[in-house]
Amino acid sequence: MKNKKSLLMILKISNIYGGLLSFITVIAYLLLVFLFPGTFRYLPIQAILLPSGIILVTVFSYLYLSYYGKASDGVVCPISIGVIITLMCLSPGLIIIRLFGITPFLLYGDILLLSEPLFVIPLILGNIGIVLGILSMFAMLRSNIRKVPDELRLKPKRWKTKGVWLGIVILTAGVIIASASVLSGPVGKTEVTYEVMLDTGTSEETTFFLPVPIDESTGEVADVMNELKVVGGTADWKIVDTEHGKALEVHTKGKCVLSAKKECGYKGWEEGDGWLYSYNVSMFQEVNKTKRWGTGYEVWVFASTANATLRIDLAMDDGINNILSYISVGSTPTDPFTYEVPLKEGWQTVKLSRALMCYD
Repeated sequence: MKNKKSLLMILKISNIYGGLLSFITVIAYLLLVFLFPGTFRYLPIQAILLPSGIILVTVFSYLYLSYYGKASDGVVCPISIGVIITLMCLSPGLIIIRLFGITPFLLYGDILLLSEPLFVIPLILGNIGIVLGILSMFAMLRSNIRKVPDELRLKPKRWKTKGVWLGIVILTAGVIIASASVLSGPVGKTEVTYEVMLDTGTSEETTFFLPVPIDESTGEVADVMNELKVVGGTADWKIVDTEHGKALEVHTKGKCVLSAKKECGYKGWEEGDGWLYSYNVSMFQEVNKTKRWGTGYEVWVFASTANATLRIDLAMDDGINNILSYISVGSTPTDPFTYEVPLKEGWQTVKLSRALMCYD
């Protein structure tokens, strides 16, 4: 009887500690994927299944331990419950050791890194989980299930049995979905924006012909232009064909701003990379069509009056960690590098800077 009480105490401690450690591990995982730039698939489903499965399994496993502790002199717990308790301790323990012990050492090769509290505390918690997992396995194996009479096996109320299996099913489903989500990688909400700022420099009405974003998969004007609106000043505009290609024709006096933004759905790593480079701009200067990076990337524009200024912004955000942008660049007598490019009358070329910005 004394031996049984010791084994039962080990299993109860392991059950509670394993449940708490598993719950903390799952919450940390959910926070990490939530804060990750981009969105992991099925995250709301994981957030429901994983914590609720752990809670149900922990609670009903404890109820089973309490039942067998009172009902049998020779058996501490059934094998199924012992296996569950062992896994609840070992699984998060091994994950924590892998992330905070083995991985940092392999990456940095410095054992002194483990003296940092950020690494030491999780390592201690993980090691305790592994030790309790091994002890609970020992306690389970010392329990002789064959000594339990058949009628005793059926005594636990059916709701307890159903509760255990319901928790196992929910937790297993959550683990499978989480694994599929991690393996498939994050997805980002892609977005393209196009903005033009014009200043005629005079009260006289001025006509502009400006480059527009082109969808390279079709060779047509990108559908983001369907969202184009005048957000500052007044202007009339339309898409036209010119001798240099598709253009945005704008008629305005004074200053005006035209802007368009379009969400293009969720895409993964590879799909997002392909989408990022699926846009370009119209009206390349012929000799510079192959010169795609830096300020040597030039496009044709037109202004019907002199002293006007122009700023063009085109940006594609893959929603994970990359923004590909095109922006006009020029110079003035007082500023050798400006995004507000001074224009002269007639057709002329304007330099565009094409840059890829990575963010976390």
